[in-house]
Amino acid sequence: FEQHSHRPTKMATVSVKVKWVKEKYDIEVMLEEPVEVFKAQLFALTGVPPERQKITAGAKKIEDSTDLKTLNLKPNQLLMLIGTADVLAAPSEKAVFVEDLAPEEMHGIIAAGVPMGLANLQNTCYMNSGLQMLNNAGDLIDTVTKMEGGTSQYDLQQNLALSARDLFKTMKTAHEPIQPFGFLSRLRALFPQFDQTGEGGVQMQQDAEECLTQVMQVLNSKCKIGNEGAVDALFGIEMDVRLKCAETDAEPELQETEKLQKLSCHIEGAVPTGDGGNKGGTDLITQAIEKGLTGTLEKMSPSLGRLAVYNRTYRIKKLPKFLVTQFVRFFWKQDTQKKAKILRAVKFPLMLDMKEYCTDEYQARIDKFRDQALKKQQLENEAKKKQRLGGEADAPAAEGAAAA
Repeated sequence: FEQHSHRPTKMATVSVKVKWVKEKYDIEVMLEEPVEVFKAQLFALTGVPPERQKITAGAKKIEDSTDLKTLNLKPNQLLMLIGTADVLAAPSEKAVFVEDLAPEEMHGIIAAGVPMGLANLQNTCYMNSGLQMLNNAGDLIDTVTKMEGGTSQYDLQQNLALSARDLFKTMKTAHEPIQPFGFLSRLRALFPQFDQTGEGGVQMQQDAEECLTQVMQVLNSKCKIGNEGAVDALFGIEMDVRLKCAETDAEPELQETEKLQKLSCHIEGAVPTGDGGNKGGTDLITQAIEKGLTGTLEKMSPSLGRLAVYNRTYRIKKLPKFLVTQFVRFFWKQDTQKKAKILRAVKFPLMLDMKEYCTDEYQARIDKFRDQALKKQQLENEAKKKQRLGGEADAPAAEGAAAA
């Protein structure tokens, strides 16, 4: 993790066009980042590995050591990329799927802690994906599987929570893919919208996020950690929300706290520019998170006596043990009056540092924790080093004693 002593300002960027072979790409160049980041963006778009990329901005060649701020890039400036994209080689060995493994090999997978998957019961992948995600939150699974009591004809939420308990227990020990009929039937009993059928009586595909939200709310209601709902305790995010009227300075800024169970990451598709290129678009999860932390809304202004536009900003006051991020891909198309999905690949790091999205006070707590963790690690490393050096110093004496 990187450490910052202050809340970062918005990063300076400039939109440029990059031509590679016959294609043109619109890219937001982050001027304060090293060239490696720019090359990673190009690699994601073109497939040309960074070590093969030769980039020029006019007569200037962009090297790994180049400071992008010194190039004085202009909006829509054309950059040239030369390089050959990677071609995926055919696998040297035939892929072997879990369902094709011999029983003894299956036992090895179970022993290694790899859980079995859930069978698709006619378009139930929306449900399976959410359940398998929750199954990775060990603290939640431990709480749910300790639930006691039996089913009730009057409490459908209790029945669904108990089905989740039984299903998660089965997922710990199953030796073959699980068919979650019990959980599915109780989910549809409680939420009939997941029992819709289409032509020929085939079950319709449903929204994974909606299903996950409903399941998390039920588990939060029926499973407790102390006096708090288990989902709130493990997934709860506290947000500092600021509202400021954009149409008058007479109103003071409003401040409130909002609690969430997941962080919405808004995805934007690229917009065609008319010259064969595209502009904008979300490439990284950090861009999506940043976009979701700002916005506007209309509400009644007490000073103006009418509806007015307010700027709304979010900062994280408290992070959870397990952070759920939702890619918001659907939007309403005015021309067709239908929901549309943005099909765009969004990359995310193996380690996501959330510090820069937090309040100043919470950032200070993070810094303090990291400093303590770093000092502890340094002390442990020094102790191991002394122990190793001490063992090496004692070795000759031990050998002499053995010879005597």
